[in-house]
Amino acid sequence: MGNTSRQKPILIVQQLECEPPALLADVFREQGWPCHTIMVQTQSPPHQLDDYSGLVIMGGSQSASEHHLPHIAQQIDLLRQAIEQDFPVLGICLGAQLLARSAGANISPSPVRELGWHPVYPTPAARNDPLFSSLPDEGLHVFQWHGETFSLPIGTALLATHPNVPHQAFRISNAQYGLQFHVEVDETIIRTWADIGTGERAHLGSEGVELMLSQSPGYMPAMAGFCRRLATAWLNLLQEANETESG
Repeated sequence: MGNTSRQKPILIVQQLECEPPALLADVFREQGWPCHTIMVQTQSPPHQLDDYSGLVIMGGSQSASEHHLPHIAQQIDLLRQAIEQDFPVLGICLGAQLLARSAGANISPSPVRELGWHPVYPTPAARNDPLFSSLPDEGLHVFQWHGETFSLPIGTALLATHPNVPHQAFRISNAQYGLQFHVEVDETIIRTWADIGTGERAHLGSEGVELMLSQSPGYMPAMAGFCRRLATAWLNLLQEANETESG
């Protein structure tokens, strides 16, 4: 169901020009939800969330541990406010780490530096979850681009996992989700990251980069379908939250 009435916009916090909300934003607009994007390189996030329906925090090259950086500290403050208010949140990669950090988790080097296409698997908690119930039992290959991970905050539900990096997706409350992986990207974005990510490219090597790029056409359609279902389910939770607030 789309957003048929005038609602407050979704706030999207973008860290870098090369890491846009992409497919997520497409789904939001298709469903009739206005979006307000803030680029943290040039703008500060708002101090409160009263003017918004939901908060999306995108990925970036920074670390969630770098709270000495003003834009990282500001996002953590905003996420802590969201957690206290049970405000809907969707965090992607760095956004997930920031959400976990705001809920009291620790950030640490990932036991495996996940770069490229890797499968994630549903946990028992995913079975009845609005966003993750469609994650196939046999796993789904998603796009990964990270070198850090997080501990699971107390009281949260682990929804997706992998033996090498167990904490792949979690839910704090009704509509607060963190995804370590990128479901929003397309092949153009992946090629851009491969071009500008000198450290990642060196880690993968030329053969690893070529393998990653060659895998994209095969894995992309299923991941995009999952992204659409996930984004639509999250918007339904926003709609319910808005109706409860207005009621």
